[in-house]
Amino acid sequence: MINLNDSAYSSDTLEILQDTGSTRVRKVFTSDLIRSAKNVQKQRDFQPLQAGKTMISAAEVISYEEYPDASHLIMPYIEGITGSMFAIHSSRQTAQTLSTALSTLTHAELARSTDISCSRSLLLDKGNQIEAKTLHTQLKPLIRQGCTKLLQLPETLIFPLGPCHGDLTLSNVILNPVDGITVIDFLDTFLETPLQDVAKLKQDFIYGWSFRNSSSTLQVKGEVLCKHYLPSAVMQLEQLYAPQVKALTLLCLMRIAPYIKDDVTLEWLSTSLINCLLIDLI
Repeated sequence: MINLNDSAYSSDTLEILQDTGSTRVRKVFTSDLIRSAKNVQKQRDFQPLQAGKTMISAAEVISYEEYPDASHLIMPYIEGITGSMFAIHSSRQTAQTLSTALSTLTHAELARSTDISCSRSLLLDKGNQIEAKTLHTQLKPLIRQGCTKLLQLPETLIFPLGPCHGDLTLSNVILNPVDGITVIDFLDTFLETPLQDVAKLKQDFIYGWSFRNSSSTLQVKGEVLCKHYLPSAVMQLEQLYAPQVKALTLLCLMRIAPYIKDDVTLEWLSTSLINCLLIDLI
């Protein structure tokens, strides 16, 4: 068994299980088991999509077992390009394939959504929860500023409520030239909207989340890749729902603060939050 936890950024544990003729991944959830079950159900419910010649699908849920203090998810191990590897292995063709697929996925989510009026308090409450959980002295003032920033929003906003991945970063996308694109690690969110996925894509394509631990050379390659292959859906949906996307992007960055594990991520998040806080929400 190979430990995968170095590449993960959550309290869940991951490991590869190697049996005769098959390789699988076991994910063990030990906290918030109700939410974990919802995450797995989202993965099961995902409907495959065709993006040009590329199929987009979710990793198969081979089994999901619940115990009193933990839950175990078994999935097939999927070979392919993911996370920071896109800067190393992507060609123009694979980068374009990725960009098109992510746009197709986001537009498909939007097509299944319904515009609903939502209270600003939903976002404010989430920000306050994050502030209460954030203990790091360098980040606490920035999270507080973020909560204040959310007060710029009108008291009600229209959100397209509907299906979303919930944590659509490059680290949760696997591109294989033969099998297409597989999405993993779905996340139940406080507001189920495809704009969550737009915000998560901005976390990568604008702020460079998946490349933060890479060498300076690979960070530059990742930045170039993201600049030239930003999914068109990100720009289109941000034009349609500008304050909503900006607010969710800020919250996506803020919610990382309570879980900081290392100095590199700390500096990346501090810089990203400072830059994001310079942007007016309306």
